[in-house]
Amino acid sequence: MSNDNDVRHDVPTRRDTLKYGTTAAAALGLAGCSNLAEQSSGNGTPTDSGSYTATMAPVGELSLEEPPSSWVGGLGFTADVLTALGQADGAVGMADPQFWYTGFYEFLDGVSAPTSDELTQITTEERDTDPEVVYELDPDLMAIDPNILLSIYGLDEDEAQEIQDTVAPWFGNESRRKRFDGWTYWPDGEEYAYLSVPEYVTEYGALFGEMSRADALLDLYEPFIEDVRSRVPEESERRSMALVNGRYNPENRDGWVVYNPKSEIEKTWGKKQYRDLDVVDAFEGAYGGESSVKVDYEGLLEYDPDVIIFNFGITYRDFEGENYIDQQREHLKDDPVGSQVTAVQNDDLYVGGTPYQGPIINMFQTEMAAKQLYPSEFGAYPGYGELSADEQLFDRGRLADIVNGDIDNE
Repeated sequence: MSNDNDVRHDVPTRRDTLKYGTTAAAALGLAGCSNLAEQSSGNGTPTDSGSYTATMAPVGELSLEEPPSSWVGGLGFTADVLTALGQADGAVGMADPQFWYTGFYEFLDGVSAPTSDELTQITTEERDTDPEVVYELDPDLMAIDPNILLSIYGLDEDEAQEIQDTVAPWFGNESRRKRFDGWTYWPDGEEYAYLSVPEYVTEYGALFGEMSRADALLDLYEPFIEDVRSRVPEESERRSMALVNGRYNPENRDGWVVYNPKSEIEKTWGKKQYRDLDVVDAFEGAYGGESSVKVDYEGLLEYDPDVIIFNFGITYRDFEGENYIDQQREHLKDDPVGSQVTAVQNDDLYVGGTPYQGPIINMFQTEMAAKQLYPSEFGAYPGYGELSADEQLFDRGRLADIVNGDIDNE
């Protein structure tokens, strides 16, 4: 591998033309910058000098002379953001491509993305990061928070610095959920801000020179979310829900895994649709400070949710050749105790979304959950698939136009 390293440092790549601006050099070089924790979305735009500038904690401000044409993503979130900005074809690798759910793109005319087989995975089965793979990919941008690789996937700080110095800058912020105890805070050791979906769209739009597309996207996305939130029924009319893991059950694990659907931190996006829909959690108070609780069939019946939504359901409909959602439904219906749960008796057992949701996926998943939970307001959920025009809660055509670059076609 050492010979590969020697070649890597000597051979010029396209990144040699993607020079850092002075602001980026300062932000990336000053590890002791104390205000990174306060940094959120800035006013990143192409500057007067022609550079593309954006700000995102933890790395701070980044300035490039031209937009990146290739990028490495994480577990699906930034990939969806960049797809929304017309950058899907720049994807060359991801931390784990199987967690980028691309099925919703099939419902948008002209929108496509690489398959997982077409993307290189930069982590191993042992959950380590392989820097050599990153060197070989030689992307223009590491569109991922380095701290997820440092905290979970075995990357060390020297490796993170070397990738930044010799391959591509980091530009990502892990805000799926609250960062756990033991989370690293590279490069300066300071806690840093969480970002909302619109803030990601704005900053990546600035860095990729796609601000017009970003603005058009937010002009569609934000009113849609606000409209859904304004139509949520009064609390007394909301059905209670349980967010249950779409794969694990008492037969293959030691119980049903039930997640807290409510987000402790407002800007996190992993369960955003449930926060926006102000759900009534059947298991509220049962988590003991954790993000989930494990129960048996009797436990499900004790809390007796009106609706069960299977988390990661869209992924587990077809995962490693198995339809785990059908299996989950069968287990519940066939068990003498499980079959007594209200959600089971009424067949309110639904496929849920992926937590790795950028703006496109979140729009589809918000629509999906709204219909599953509040059919009297939003219309019944007919099952996963394309909805007829009169069943849709947002304009597919307009979203497709934006992704495809037809932003003036309203």
